[in-house]
Amino acid sequence: MNKKILNLKFTEDQIDALREFMNVSIGAATASLANLLDAFGTMHIPEIEICNSSELAGKIESTIDLKSMYYTTKQLFTGKFGGECMFVISEDSAKNLGRHLYNVTIPSGDEIKDAVMELSNILTSTIVSRLTQELNVQVQFFVPSSQFIDANSIIHDEDVVEYSKIIIISTILDFQDQQIKGNIYILTKDEAIESLKILIDKKIEEIYG
Repeated sequence: MNKKILNLKFTEDQIDALREFMNVSIGAATASLANLLDAFGTMHIPEIEICNSSELAGKIESTIDLKSMYYTTKQLFTGKFGGECMFVISEDSAKNLGRHLYNVTIPSGDEIKDAVMELSNILTSTIVSRLTQELNVQVQFFVPSSQFIDANSIIHDEDVVEYSKIIIISTILDFQDQQIKGNIYILTKDEAIESLKILIDKKIEEIYG
């Protein structure tokens, strides 16, 4: 049986539309986190890139400090558009998050983990839900996983072995005064990329058609 050939290239209009949808989603997530932390924060303009699956680990490692340890949470979502949302925060930022959220001088390990998970849940649910709302689809979330690992262990070979191409939508969360900073990645692969393109085209047609 011949494998279906997928068209995984995006046009400039599709990239512009996706970036605009992400800006709306990021704005909503930033507002939710500012409310949680009672602090002012920003998120950077999202970067969108399609790469070979073998390049994913290197792409992510290029955006973080390889000398640090990281709390990493990953959550899969599925539907007409599916993928994985990943939040990566350094050990120092995670400690600052726990310190600020629980108003303690030295947060315990459990407090840090709970703080990271709470923040990550808000990020994932808000960004993905708002993005899929913009695309007029619904998704189902799976139970998130969390690890405390070194920078080189964030992506494993088995995470990408079944896929040829991956689209990375990435942004940086930054609460500067509290010294809390983390990286957010939305990863989607192969058939999901093609589905995403179809949804974007449909949305563009609704808006401009």
